[in-house]
Parts: sequence; C-alpha cells; structure tokens
Amino acid sequence: MNPPPVVAVVWEDAKVIDAGPWANNEQHVYKPHLVHQVGFLLSHTDEGIILSQAWHPETVAARDQIPLGMLRSMTVLGPVKPPRKR
Repeated sequence: MNPPPVVAVVWEDAKVIDAGPWANNEQHVYKPHLVHQVGFLLSHTDEGIILSQAWHPETVAARDQIPLGMLRSMTVLGPVKPPRKR
C-alpha cells in the first residue's frame, strides 16, 4: 500500500478574541486566524479533508478534520518516495 500524498494547506480557524468575560465596545475588526499545516491527505470529499501527521499501512497518527468552507488553499507537495538503498 502506497502512502497518501503529502499536502500543505492553509485554513481559517475560529478563535476567541477576548481573554475575559468583558471587552470594550469600541472597534470590531474581523481578522482571519489562518493556520498553515502539512500532512498526509487521508480523505478529500465534497465536505472536507482529513489530514494525519504520520502514516503507516496499518495505523495513522492523530487526524485533523477540516471542512472545505474553512480551507483557503491546498498544495500537493508530492507522493512519498521510498528511501534509496545504500
């Protein structure tokens, strides 16, 4: 079984703006919280993608699920090539 492709993605995450329960009611400027992530692309559907930090034919590391609506960009870095023998 070949490893899935490795991708670099940029996605927008939700975030809490204030550190406490109250904030000044002054300026409300929207600033996107962009996350840059690299991982193995385990799934890519019409609803979203699933990435893993590590891959083995029998197991994968912790997985991240990102809805397509949050995905800003995805670049395929390429297939994983087996190491050359010495």
